[in-house]
Amino acid sequence: MERKKVLGFWDLLLFSFCAIFGVEAIATVAAIGPTAISWWLILIVGYFLPFGLIAAELGATYPEQGGMYAWVKRAFGDKWAARTTWYYWIALPIWIPAIYIACAEIIGWMFFPGLTLEWQVLIGIAMIWLTVGINLCPLQWSKWIVNAGSFTKLVVIAGMFLAAAAFFFQHGHLANQIDLANLLPNFNAAVIFIPIIMYNLLGCELISGAAGEMKDPKRDVPRAVIFSALAIASLYLVATLLIWTVVPAAEISVSSGLVQMFGIAFNNHPLSGIINICLGAFILATLFSGVVAWTLGENRVLAEAAENGEMPKIFGAVTRQGVPIGAAVLSGIVSTVVIVVYWFFADNAAEMFWSVTAFCLVVDLFAYLILFPAYIILRVKDKKSARPYQVPGPDWFAVLLAIMAEAFVLLAVVILSLQPGKDFVWTALPTIGGALISIAIGEWLIRYSFKAKKNGNLAVGR
Repeated sequence: MERKKVLGFWDLLLFSFCAIFGVEAIATVAAIGPTAISWWLILIVGYFLPFGLIAAELGATYPEQGGMYAWVKRAFGDKWAARTTWYYWIALPIWIPAIYIACAEIIGWMFFPGLTLEWQVLIGIAMIWLTVGINLCPLQWSKWIVNAGSFTKLVVIAGMFLAAAAFFFQHGHLANQIDLANLLPNFNAAVIFIPIIMYNLLGCELISGAAGEMKDPKRDVPRAVIFSALAIASLYLVATLLIWTVVPAAEISVSSGLVQMFGIAFNNHPLSGIINICLGAFILATLFSGVVAWTLGENRVLAEAAENGEMPKIFGAVTRQGVPIGAAVLSGIVSTVVIVVYWFFADNAAEMFWSVTAFCLVVDLFAYLILFPAYIILRVKDKKSARPYQVPGPDWFAVLLAIMAEAFVLLAVVILSLQPGKDFVWTALPTIGGALISIAIGEWLIRYSFKAKKNGNLAVGR
């Protein structure tokens, strides 16, 4: 279908930045200690920047609605494209409740100390359906939520600079000793955090999911992806150093480290309460806008697969403006079910929710395990397509970058599946089981869809 071209370069740049850069990741990784800088650098150089270059080439060479779905389809055919799309999409609505429970906790900290789990869940459900509502708006309107989210993330970083400066001028020293010895990689404790770092570096391909709604994807996608990747890599490193300025690494809370940082830095300030509430509001806005960005992108990928008959047609229902109403509403339903289940099993919340998170990451990473081989196939075999941008250098260098990125994704999948140092039955087994169930559901949906397609029942709601 013909789609309205509403996304320009700045929209794509802000969209990519908002989707990938997660302020919530800063404290989680900083809690590793100074060795986190080494891990950031290793994963940025070995995975993130190669990924950005590859996504820039694919997005410019094949500017088709659906992004990853369209690329895998060119390389491996319809069924692998459908599988990739399913892995890519299903992990998100299962993961969203974790983000919105965290948002509810921040709201409780700001305004309602001692907020009960029941209220946290209700707030989470309200945020889920607010997200769905935004997804049902035409992209020329909903994009402004994402654009604004990029600015709120920059405000949070500016607040971190102020907090670090305030702490240093008050105390005259850093909260952590940082030297070459403790910056070197630590392979014991940090191995658990590698998938978390990986997860917060995913998304270079996301903007291409809406390629059909871009004004000039061949020109704008490479610039947006590469510029945002460089900015994101730099800000993750800087923000990690800033939080270490204020909070001892051993005391950093992985769930509320930024709030903790601001509380320490501005504890004696006469306006500390107002400062913390304002910064907390900005953190909430960054979390919410990040979820909106991912849902806007991934729902379009799923809708494109369904429109072509490779997923059930209900996922492909769209409005006249091309809004993927079916994928958006079904995403909201899945997220609501997951958050209610979490509510009932909250007695063992930490262990259960880590298992849910781990299997979501595994399923999500399956899509990237398919993406990088697809890129290699297209780069080596498709010499006919014009490449407005391509990874610099000969084909062997581009293939090497894809292999490096693939190796890091595979490492993260292995770590998440085996979870070294934890009990296999209570942690690894649920992760593996959840991933296998997700794969089985996807295979059933794909089989059903292809059978319907073969029988000529390809009508999709519009």
